[in-house]
Amino acid sequence: MKRKAFLGAVLHAIFAVGLAASVLWSCNRRQESVVPIGAILPMTGSGAQYGEEVRKGIELALDEINSDGGIKGVPMRLILEDSATEAKTALSAFEKMTTNRQIQVIVTEVSGVVLALAPKVNEKKIILFNVGAQHPEVRECGPYVFSNIDDATVESKALAEFAFNRLKAKKAAVLYTNVAYGEGARAVFSDTFQKIGGTIVAEVPFNEDGLDYRAQIGEVQKASPEVVYLPGHTKDMAKVLKQSYEIGFKPQWLSYTPFEGPDVLTIAGAAAEGVIYSSLSLDYDNAPPITKRFFDKFKNKYTVAPGTYSATGYDAAILVANAVKSVGNDATKIREYFLSMPEFQGVSGPTKFLPNGAVEKPLIFKTVRNGRFEILDK
Repeated sequence: MKRKAFLGAVLHAIFAVGLAASVLWSCNRRQESVVPIGAILPMTGSGAQYGEEVRKGIELALDEINSDGGIKGVPMRLILEDSATEAKTALSAFEKMTTNRQIQVIVTEVSGVVLALAPKVNEKKIILFNVGAQHPEVRECGPYVFSNIDDATVESKALAEFAFNRLKAKKAAVLYTNVAYGEGARAVFSDTFQKIGGTIVAEVPFNEDGLDYRAQIGEVQKASPEVVYLPGHTKDMAKVLKQSYEIGFKPQWLSYTPFEGPDVLTIAGAAAEGVIYSSLSLDYDNAPPITKRFFDKFKNKYTVAPGTYSATGYDAAILVANAVKSVGNDATKIREYFLSMPEFQGVSGPTKFLPNGAVEKPLIFKTVRNGRFEILDK
């Protein structure tokens, strides 16, 4: 009896081990049944509209990739975490996300988030793909950080030169959001404008998500600038323009890529007319076929027109898919692919990574004309 009991116990243990191994193998097979692409985006907080834009762009790209057979027959899937537009929350999201060792690329945006995550991704050798952050320091964040959007070094410099050379302005002010990307944009614009012969008469910060900006606007007004550079979140910029218009201060406003958002038209209204801003070459009325197709597919899926960050998010997913198809889902090999790939013709413009992972895409100047975002010089 003892012998039978012993043999029964042994057989039961063998069965249990076999069952556990079978479950583990099954789980691993399930993990291998998709190629994940990570994203830590501001789905809440002050940058929520930008996170939503990127999410939609990535998901549209994945629809196309997977309908075309995925990655050698394996579908790509988005693994999304909310950064809440905060560095601390983004770091927690990163720790959670990287427990999945298959995630080799994480798409993100917001300057403070990118700057906070950079040391982590370089340490763990995971690609951080920035589609929206524009702080100048992003281009020096290390070997595993790539961007497919111009940073403030490009945009703010171009705007300063435009103000001095094209608008013939000699006195400029900067009214900027008091966070990392706003400070970076301020520094580049002011330095460039002064170096080419202009004078900066005021530099005034304002807080994100404020209600009343009249005190800051008044401070700028006292300095009598000919042009005012306004880098900030779309909704904040819209409120600044509206309140400035209401108190009768109507300088030539300048802004940059994030300016083009629906909040500008709905909140600022007539106060937005005539604002000049830099942008990626996303002129959908005169776009190349690849961009027109993207625009039509996006509008058909979401019933709204795509924004800049929908385009950069879409291109990011396509670039990652191309890399994984070529070299496999390995961050070190993907990095080498990005640095050596030929110029990629994306919907957000041509992408060719510099040795530091940055890009310098062609810019255009746009304006608000009759309640529409349009090319400045048609």
